Amino acid sequence: MTDVAPGAMGSIRVGRTRRVAGLPPLLTFIIWRMLRGLGVLFALSLLAFALVHMLPGSPVDTLAGPYSDAATRAQLTEDLGLNEPLPVQYVTWLGNMLHGDLGTSVFNGLPVSELIGERLPNTFELAIFATLISIAWGVPAGAIAALRRGRAFDVTARSATFAGLAIPVFVFGVGLVLLFSVFFPSWPTLGFVSFADDPLKNLQTMILPSIALGLPLGSTLCRYMRSSMLEVYEQDFIRTALATGSTKLQATMQHGIRNAAAPVATVAGLQMAAIVGNSILIENVFAIPGIGQLTVTAITQHDYAVAQACILVLGATFVLLNFIVDLLLPLIDPKIGRD
Repeated sequence: MTDVAPGAMGSIRVGRTRRVAGLPPLLTFIIWRMLRGLGVLFALSLLAFALVHMLPGSPVDTLAGPYSDAATRAQLTEDLGLNEPLPVQYVTWLGNMLHGDLGTSVFNGLPVSELIGERLPNTFELAIFATLISIAWGVPAGAIAALRRGRAFDVTARSATFAGLAIPVFVFGVGLVLLFSVFFPSWPTLGFVSFADDPLKNLQTMILPSIALGLPLGSTLCRYMRSSMLEVYEQDFIRTALATGSTKLQATMQHGIRNAAAPVATVAGLQMAAIVGNSILIENVFAIPGIGQLTVTAITQHDYAVAQACILVLGATFVLLNFIVDLLLPLIDPKIGRD
């Protein structure tokens, strides 16, 4: 994954990649990112398995009920493979996962892959809308704030970002539900309609949760864009452009935006991955049948197979999006692939 660290002004710098003899630097860059991603997924599989099994209760409690006898519980434990040692259970589960078998839900008997396949598009739709909203306001606001440093817009933008970073996303969600329920009662605040059933209704049901996710996370983009642009303004090429007669706005549009784009693109990719994670909160606030809601439901029902698969899918999405950003960064800044 991308190595990022805040700079003196809050920007992000991409770390160096170890070289492999005989391979082009860009190919080395990609190979190391893939290996790191696989390592993260393996660690995540261990974490997901451990966390789910540490929760109070078990699938046997869900299936047998509170008044079952010991023989029934013992038989269910054996049928589910829960009588095996935890390392054996983990290896069995991981082996099935690698062969494409995510297991079966103990609650409704449906394949886990089918449950995730039905809900994952809804989560991705929410993540895409929220990412567009966060970029649409965060990047321009950060650039304008840097251009008008110390003025009213800059002060207002920084105050807005502090509020966005301080307030949890689910608080934004609950606030929007209450606000629209009171002042716009005809607007659908809860529930979900798929795009295939009614495209217009789908857009209406996605606007509020997308805003609840996009506005707070756009605060981070705004801060990084402002910091990155302020660092760019200190570079010699900007001074040269200004000395040759360009206005600050012209220098910003012609030279500044592109040079400030690499660290902001990294943050944007990480933000989209964070949005997928935060969907667990927002989907439950707005009653959206996505993978986040499925994860919470599976945990409360002690549905091990579903909960483990959902956590791993969310983690794999984070790794994949981060990897895509890694591939795009050399196109934005060719120096990255040569370091």
